[in-house]
Amino acid sequence: MTTTTARRSRTDLAHHHPRVCRTELGGWTWECACGGASARSRTTRLTWHQAFVGALIHSASICP
Repeated sequence: MTTTTARRSRTDLAHHHPRVCRTELGGWTWECACGGASARSRTTRLTWHQAFVGALIHSASICP
């Protein structure tokens, strides 16, 4: 007899959940549902690593 427990999806509302996206110009950016985002500049493009680290730093902050 196998029993399974239904998993409940709990949305974490206390922390930010930014996502890293590719820009049209070939760089990378991160954006969050709270309205936060990395700086977007035509002259300076972020590498994937820079955008990822920025998103991690933002995700460590607590939502107001």
